[in-house]
This record gives sequence, C-alpha cells and structure tokens, in this order.
Amino acid sequence: MVKCCSAIGCASRCLPNSKLKGLTFHVFPTDENIKRKWVLAMKRLDVNAAGIWEPKKGDVLCSRHFKKTDFDRSTPNTKLKPGVVPSVFESPDHLQEKKEKLHCRKNFILKTLPVTNRGHQLVGASCIEEFQSQFIFEHSYSVMDSPKKLKHKLDHVIIELENTKESLQNVLNREKHFQKSLRKTIRELKDECLISQETANRLDAFCCECCESTE
Repeated sequence: MVKCCSAIGCASRCLPNSKLKGLTFHVFPTDENIKRKWVLAMKRLDVNAAGIWEPKKGDVLCSRHFKKTDFDRSTPNTKLKPGVVPSVFESPDHLQEKKEKLHCRKNFILKTLPVTNRGHQLVGASCIEEFQSQFIFEHSYSVMDSPKKLKHKLDHVIIELENTKESLQNVLNREKHFQKSLRKTIRELKDECLISQETANRLDAFCCECCESTE
C-alpha cells in the first residue's frame, strides 16, 4: 500500500522514484512529547471524531514540511535531527473556506480537547483556545477519492471477484474430470489384471478422498 503524507492538502506519495526527486517520508516520533508537537504543528482536526487528528501506526509526513536545517545529511539515508518539529504547512483556499463554514456552525462542539493518549493529558486546558482557532477541520484521509472514483474501484473489484470465481470453477471442473479419468484407468488396469484388487481399492479410495477435499 502506497503511503501518503498526512498533512492536509499535501498530495505527496511515497513512490519508488520519490527519493530520486529529493522527497523523503518520516514516521511520527515514538516520544509522546515530540509526537504531540508534530500533531499540534499540523493544525489538523478530525471532523468525524470532533477532535484533534491523531496519527496511526504507519502514518507519515513528507520532507516538504520540514526546513532544510532539520535534516541530518551526514549519512547515506537522510534522517531528521533529534527533536525537530515540522513547521512548513500551507492552507489551501478551498480548505480555508471549509474551515470558515465549519466555524459558522452554531451547534458545532469540539469534544475531545485536550488531546489524550492512554489516559494521560498531553495538552493543557490553557492551550485549547489558542489552538482551536488555528486548526484546520478535515475529514480523515481514509476517504480520499470522489464517489465516482470509488464506484469505479468497486466495479473493478467486483469484476476481479467474478473472474476469480470463474477461474476457480474451471479448476474444480478440471479436477473432477481428472478424477473421473483416473477411476476409468483404474478399472481398465484391474480388468486387464495389471493391478491387484487390493491396489485398485486403494487407488479408488484415494480418488474418493480427493473428491471430498475439493467439495
């Protein structure tokens, strides 16, 4: 699965040629304090959860959201310096308009502030007003495509499923045909006294077992 940058409005994807273009992708820090700073710097809220967006395992940010001085280039693999925080983010016009519309909703309530993780408070109550006005409301990136594209993908999956079923049925038909031919051969060998009755019985029992395993 292709990894996408988690920043709002960023279309960067981790592709085979990304590194050649100078684009790198970085997972969120394991240190909860630094991780919190990354999340706050992104100013991203999850409307579905009515709270601050929280990264999942495997979520990444691309190098476009860091300053050049944030990187350690002394090694072959470009790494971020310890403790750096992303600071390069843009707010596209269409997202800004969406933000203003959401702020105009009288009944919209932000429920999950402050951010918590494993029952520990990560953001003090005094920070709520400061950051609430700055966050960009955006749906989860789990639905990135338009309904038309999703319908096209669904149709493609259905076609692939039907083709797989058809291929499987062809395999089963060939298997049954093979078993039928094998039994006929066993009978012919027995009739011509080329194999004993005991051998014929064993081969026939083997065929029966194969039939039961494929049903």
